[in-house]
Amino acid sequence: MLTVVLIAGLVLAVLWSLRVKRPTNYPPGPPMFLIFGNLFETFRSLKGDFEVMVKEHRKKYGDIMAYIMPGNFKIVHLLNYDLIKESCARQEFSGRPSNFIVLYRSFQKKLGVILNDGPAWQEHRRFTLRHLRDLGFGTNSMETIILEEFEHLAKEMEQDMHSPMKVNQRFNLTVLNVLWRLVASKRLDRSEPEAKQRVKEVNDFVTITGPSNPLSMFPFLRFISPNSFGLKELKNNRDNSLAMFQELMKEHRQTLDRAAPRDFIDRFLIEMESPDAAARSFTDENLSIVCMDLFLAGMETTSTSLTWALLLMVMHPDVQTRVQQEIDAVLGVGADRRLPSYTDRANMPYTEATLQEVSRRATVVPRAVGHSALQDAPLGGYTVAKGSLVLMHLDVVHMDPAYWGDPDTFRPERFINADGTFRRDEHVIPFGIGRRFCLGESLARMEMFVLFTCLLQRFRFSAAPGQTLSLESRVAAVRQPNEFFVNIQLRG
Repeated sequence: MLTVVLIAGLVLAVLWSLRVKRPTNYPPGPPMFLIFGNLFETFRSLKGDFEVMVKEHRKKYGDIMAYIMPGNFKIVHLLNYDLIKESCARQEFSGRPSNFIVLYRSFQKKLGVILNDGPAWQEHRRFTLRHLRDLGFGTNSMETIILEEFEHLAKEMEQDMHSPMKVNQRFNLTVLNVLWRLVASKRLDRSEPEAKQRVKEVNDFVTITGPSNPLSMFPFLRFISPNSFGLKELKNNRDNSLAMFQELMKEHRQTLDRAAPRDFIDRFLIEMESPDAAARSFTDENLSIVCMDLFLAGMETTSTSLTWALLLMVMHPDVQTRVQQEIDAVLGVGADRRLPSYTDRANMPYTEATLQEVSRRATVVPRAVGHSALQDAPLGGYTVAKGSLVLMHLDVVHMDPAYWGDPDTFRPERFINADGTFRRDEHVIPFGIGRRFCLGESLARMEMFVLFTCLLQRFRFSAAPGQTLSLESRVAAVRQPNEFFVNIQLRG
């Protein structure tokens, strides 16, 4: 018995000596358990209770707090606008985390333009933005492509008017094709099996890499059960995407005209011919990952935002009516009706206000893409340790009652000035802010305005009977509304 007691005491002593400790002046957080850190909070996160847990702890620990998960994995949470704005403006917080599940698609390398950092990220972000802009990205010339893709969408919707239409994932290909025509000179047709497969792969990636996947905190589990936790699907997703992009590169190389590059892939391939291309990560591998980033960014966030916009329109038909009245007043009716232009937004303040309120109320990317502290750095009176994952809670900013007063209420009028003009509010930050703001913001804003206006100009939407609509959602990498159906009616 004495031997058992001594062994137990020795084990406890060792566990105590090896216990996870909060770094000096680190942001506060809940108590930790020996070597396991915030083990209870880890289980709550994996169970899907993350948002509720953070809300509870914010009341106790304030707007900057931290968890230290098993494996000494440090996560700092920023929960107000000023902290997020300051951190996003500073170089020390511009890194990206080395997370196993997120970096799986790039073979655990930091590549591409979303999950990369350092000089390679800076160069590739500049290169991508410059050449996409040269091709028309975010400019008025994009309107033609957006309107063409809307006509494809409208034709499909008119064919489905005889029964309620499922809205979720309805806009994925429309949004994707707008950007994909610049990147690869191709578009995907909804009737093609390949199109459905590509949409499924993006949706699977977003779901699998969400915060509730155990591999995000316990990557060693892949050795215990290699086909579990979505890893098999993620591998298939990566391999299929790489095969598609390799085939695209092969086709582009065979038809490349260096004097007249057609699209982004052509321009990247030309840059790969420079003597120092490999040293600057202009390689086949990185082109594939950049294309994956654009494929993901070009579809998921804007299409999900449009889905939320329609849900809120059928939940608030009075807002839908007022938007349509403004559309008709500016764009005309009957034989005098014309299609919208992005420049029309200057004369459509209520439509602009409605879209900003959709961005605020839905917050499609509730926590932005995680940042990483590149060095020990002061913030909010504390010291954020090097290597900490820094999460910016955009949804908390968008739903802060101290700032908005009635954040749960969908009220576009909050963005209308007394003289009837539109008021942009800096506290609405769906694309992030600072050094790592969303690369596709200009295109996304144009797509949202033009496609939303086209939809409400052409159709009247109402809730299909037999369902209870709500703003309840599923949160993975993006916040998705629960499945819902609408009835569609052509407007005159």
